[in-house]
Amino acid sequence: MNVEGRDPIDFFSHLFTQEMIDDIVFNTNLYAVQKGNENLGLTSEEFKTFLGMNMVLSYIRYPRARMYWSPEQGLRLDLVADAVPVNRFEKIMRYVHFVDNYSIDPENADKFVKIRPFLNALQGTFSASLDPEEYQSVDEMMIPFKGRLSIKQYVPKKPKPWGVKVWVRAGSSGYMYSFEPYQGPSGGRGEISQLGMAGDVVMRLCEDLQDQNHKVFFDNFFCTIPLLQALKHQGIFGTGTCRKNRLHGAQEKLKTEKQLKKEGRGSVSVVTSAQNITVTRWMDSSVIHMASSCTGVSPTDEAERWSKKEKKMLKVQRPFAVKLYNQHMGGVDQMDQMVATYPHRRRNKRWYIRVFFHFHLLWTLMSGNEAKDLLHFKASTARRPSATPPLVKRRAVVKVPPEVRYAPGNHWPKLNVTNAMRCSDESCHRRTKYTCLQCDVFDVTTE
Repeated sequence: MNVEGRDPIDFFSHLFTQEMIDDIVFNTNLYAVQKGNENLGLTSEEFKTFLGMNMVLSYIRYPRARMYWSPEQGLRLDLVADAVPVNRFEKIMRYVHFVDNYSIDPENADKFVKIRPFLNALQGTFSASLDPEEYQSVDEMMIPFKGRLSIKQYVPKKPKPWGVKVWVRAGSSGYMYSFEPYQGPSGGRGEISQLGMAGDVVMRLCEDLQDQNHKVFFDNFFCTIPLLQALKHQGIFGTGTCRKNRLHGAQEKLKTEKQLKKEGRGSVSVVTSAQNITVTRWMDSSVIHMASSCTGVSPTDEAERWSKKEKKMLKVQRPFAVKLYNQHMGGVDQMDQMVATYPHRRRNKRWYIRVFFHFHLLWTLMSGNEAKDLLHFKASTARRPSATPPLVKRRAVVKVPPEVRYAPGNHWPKLNVTNAMRCSDESCHRRTKYTCLQCDVFDVTTE
């Protein structure tokens, strides 16, 4: 990664820049004023502390959020409780915002406008922070969310089937290079081309890979012969599993599925077009079609497969295209697996807050790929959210001189018409509206 320094905070700050933090702080304070709270006064340093606290909350889990600030010994987590008071933490969480609501065009068609400036800035840092890997993959990612949202999707085969869908291009290492939130078939971009919605997604995600000899892998949701031709025209080689009804006549020149089943597991048939697009039909436990502009059958290798009939592992001949696909297709799934290890579990009805904290986990993961294992990286970054952490506000204690406190006289309670205040006794945590007439301090014992 193109980062100056090797500390965890250096990697984190490289992806989540100071300009992004300042922009969020500005819009958060502006939103608070618009909602009638002019005293929020959030600063950049305090927001960094807020982010660090959320990192801690992802790997140290309590049943309820306020338990981190509990006065009971054994529950209170000083790393969190001493950083920001619980009411201040919840107040910041309430007003976090990324755009001025009054600047949104009433005819706006972008369904992610509430968080678009942040996503655009993050997209730029992701793509510029690491040189692209040779082998990359395109797949979908789900951001869990079950609230009310017009773009909410249901993907039954995902571990978290309900949520916001995001198209992602990631390397074999699991690093995310490009992403595009899903907001309908047209993607909020007007007309759909002849490649179809899925093909247009791949072309947009791979715009910055032209003429660099990159290999991109995708599954049968995206893969078509015209898409492979379009990518090849831009100097990008594509490989993917392909559905039988998308082979564009290649199935007529291949061996039939019945013939391959007779020849047994590992049998293969291949055909190559005049545009050098190779379609491979391979018999595994079922028939698989691979389409590629850069690879085919040779060189073959052997893969181990379980035989239900013989009750043992068998060695099966495997085409090279299948081997490459299995090696390099799992980048997005690897990223999802690591995010799910320490997820952000705090619920929020505002969908854009859920999206923000999911990407908060992602840029932590992207940073941690180059440093150390994810848990130690998050712990190291959370302990040092900023170079100059804000001072913890301590309660001011009003001490009454002994000659006044213990002197006989007018120690009678007086009801104060203002708001209730904390008791002057250091060991007392209650609030009261009563003051002592002689000591002139708030005191619970006078009630």
